Amino acid sequence: MAERLLVFGGGGFVGGNLCGLAVRQGWDVHVADTRTRDALRGVTWHLPDITREREVSALVDRLRPAAVVDLAAVADVDRAERERDLAFAVNARAAGFMASASARSGSRFVYFSSDAVFAGTAESYGESDPPAPVNWYGRTKAEGERLVAEAFPGAALLRISLVLGFPVTDGNSFLAGLELKLRDGREVACPVEEIRTPIDVHTLCACVLEICRAGTAGPLHLGSTNSVDRYTLTRRAAALLGCADTLVTVLPQGGAQAGRAARHARGVIRVGKAKALLSTPLFDWERSLRKAFDDRPAREV
Repeated sequence: MAERLLVFGGGGFVGGNLCGLAVRQGWDVHVADTRTRDALRGVTWHLPDITREREVSALVDRLRPAAVVDLAAVADVDRAERERDLAFAVNARAAGFMASASARSGSRFVYFSSDAVFAGTAESYGESDPPAPVNWYGRTKAEGERLVAEAFPGAALLRISLVLGFPVTDGNSFLAGLELKLRDGREVACPVEEIRTPIDVHTLCACVLEICRAGTAGPLHLGSTNSVDRYTLTRRAAALLGCADTLVTVLPQGGAQAGRAARHARGVIRVGKAKALLSTPLFDWERSLRKAFDDRPAREV
């Protein structure tokens, strides 16, 4: 019998890719989200209100999955800053509900966090470095980590910096958003002082399913083996999209954009622990970016 996987937020960018890979690997995939998506095939849909603990618990208790993954999030940093109550309810409180239910059911649990839990002032960050977020999104993720670890000490807390790839369905994808802007001829201003440690969505999903099988616990950083500034990354992505990289401009250091929340500067996360634990290989940022394009999914699974 196939192992059962429950993915909260499985209809989004990373979730859709994760569920597609899980179906191909033979998992019995269940998706909990706010609506169904026709492009995601071979899964069973559920539509709970994850801000209600009873609905989360009832679903996990009924399905009793081998593994639960929490990808449900208000992931847009600027939206999180505007809609603080919603962001906290989804990114933190609901994660605690899921962790508690998973612990009771004997399911392995994976929580998606972020390098935004760090201040971004150090040269790099390891799993044991203390959180010090500079925006509300980071605060909700740091609190989510705390609530999950408290409810389920055996849970995995995955911190990612930036995910490169394209949606199977829809969702908050950097490359998809960039493509829309550049094809419209719009200028894209990027801060050179913001450093990230990106990972392509296909490598990320393979890592997650490996973690789900192994029952890896505690904080774990997933990203490329080196880091890159936003401006350089975006110019390279524009070239791979076949768009004029002259539309990619430098946002002056300290420059503000209307409605843009504060960002941590150095999202340089060390991935040595993941390299030692996982058989799925991690790549440098340039190869990760190429993989995001080479493995661009069709619009269905």
